[in-house]
Amino acid sequence: MSDGQKQLTWVLWIVTFPPILYFIFERTYLIWETSWPTIISFMILIVVASLFPIQIKQTSLIPLHGISLAIFLHFGLLIEAVLSQVAIAATLSSLKLSKQESYRFPLNSLIFLLTSFGAGAMFFVFGGQVGDVTIDRLFDLWLPILIYFCTFIILNSGLIYILRALVLKIRNINYFDEALMWQLVMGIVVLPLGLSLAVLVEEVGYTSILLAGIPIIAVSLILRLNNDAKKTTGLLKLASKFGYEVNDRLNVDEIIELFVHKCKDVFPARGFYLFERTGEESLKPIYTFDESGVTDWKVYQGDGISNFVLKNKESVVYHSQKQWRHLDVDKIYDNVHSIISAPYIRNNKVMAVVTITSERKYAFEKSHQILLEIMTNYLTVALQNARYLEKTKEKSERCALTNLYNFKYFENILLEDFDPPTRYDKFAIILLDLDHFKKINDTYGHQSGNDVLIQVAAVLNDNVGSTGVTARYGGEEFVVLLRETTMSEAYEMAEKLRYAIEKQEFVVNNDLNNGEKKIVQITASIGVAMKLEEDESPISVLRNADRAMYTGAKQKGRNKVAQLI
Repeated sequence: MSDGQKQLTWVLWIVTFPPILYFIFERTYLIWETSWPTIISFMILIVVASLFPIQIKQTSLIPLHGISLAIFLHFGLLIEAVLSQVAIAATLSSLKLSKQESYRFPLNSLIFLLTSFGAGAMFFVFGGQVGDVTIDRLFDLWLPILIYFCTFIILNSGLIYILRALVLKIRNINYFDEALMWQLVMGIVVLPLGLSLAVLVEEVGYTSILLAGIPIIAVSLILRLNNDAKKTTGLLKLASKFGYEVNDRLNVDEIIELFVHKCKDVFPARGFYLFERTGEESLKPIYTFDESGVTDWKVYQGDGISNFVLKNKESVVYHSQKQWRHLDVDKIYDNVHSIISAPYIRNNKVMAVVTITSERKYAFEKSHQILLEIMTNYLTVALQNARYLEKTKEKSERCALTNLYNFKYFENILLEDFDPPTRYDKFAIILLDLDHFKKINDTYGHQSGNDVLIQVAAVLNDNVGSTGVTARYGGEEFVVLLRETTMSEAYEMAEKLRYAIEKQEFVVNNDLNNGEKKIVQITASIGVAMKLEEDESPISVLRNADRAMYTGAKQKGRNKVAQLI
């Protein structure tokens, strides 16, 4: 909800609620004066019942149907509306709303005011009367009572649905959702108790409210505990499903994306931070997402809460700033109230920490803490496996000596990208062979020859960079693939490489003599070929580069660039 919409909500409430409240007290003064013990008893009961809201996603359901109906049947619409407002205030107070969420008080107040008046109006339209609550009378009023009950639920859910769909612009919401189902369940269970309460108050007096209210509160508590148990079971199923899904991912970015996506679905949060251990007592962020603008540089060494978890090796859940403010010495989380943080521990050592934040107070429950611990373990294991596979794959693609791609990888690139050939293929291959390389091995030793190969690879990387794919062809031969290029551009690159190698001073150790350092120079013969025919295969282009190198460069004096035309 935008700041403007929140302010408008407060304005509407201030303009409408005080006059309505004044009107109600003016019309019900005598009822309060003569029946205040009963009204106060009802107020106590409805406040106690409102302290057990059932949380369904972002909606708090309050089991007031039965009590509000009993109040309505005894004292009418106006008294019921006032006591419902008291119950709303008690419920929202128990939720420990932050300043940013304070708009929920006037918003819910207006929604329940409209619900009370709408349900009461329908009761009277269908011939209902209040004040004489006996068993026989209830049988006569079965239809208005049923209409009141249905209108109360439908109108309350409908107003919330309209608010979400039209004002908050929330997509993919359904009127017939889990929250409506729970409202119906609570209503069906609590309604008979509410009617029984109404009859008892009529027959026995207000003292029966305390006795009859016990089963209503007990049912409300049982429904809440049942909902909490179902919620915990659902969260554990989500964690198990996440474990299966994340183990199917082999890419680090995909694993992190899946984790954050699941967290957004499960946790009522606005910030997600993934840290890895870098030293004995330090963390580094590998992923951050925060709607309030907390960036990587603010948490480049972790934050106070995450570092606290790193040190103590235990997860934490905080419900308000006063619980964790002393840890956030850098004041990173100024707009945050609730924080939950969990470590991944291996061999009694914290290897990673996941921290989630929310601007709401009491946003996270114990079940969220358990769930985050499980998901953090799944996440970290999956990341380790993915990185191990990436390193293994990279090793299989690289030359162990020069760290260039090996020929197997280079050949796969050619076949995957250009085989079968098409008319749109446009690439060139440069094949390079070091001149008189055997002389270096014979003069200074094979290790010195390896040193030269490593340094040649560095020269090639420096000059080719990201413009092409550079690989070790075998022995003292290297190959470069250039995409989307012309023959003149490829020839220019080959000449650039030839000149760079010729001018480079290579440092070797004279292992066959006294081991002293020596400066040697070397040259290269280079062949260039480009795809010329529409059906020419990439392997054919590679052979043409090899032919150009031998016939046009090696056999014509070496240290040359030759192209096959």
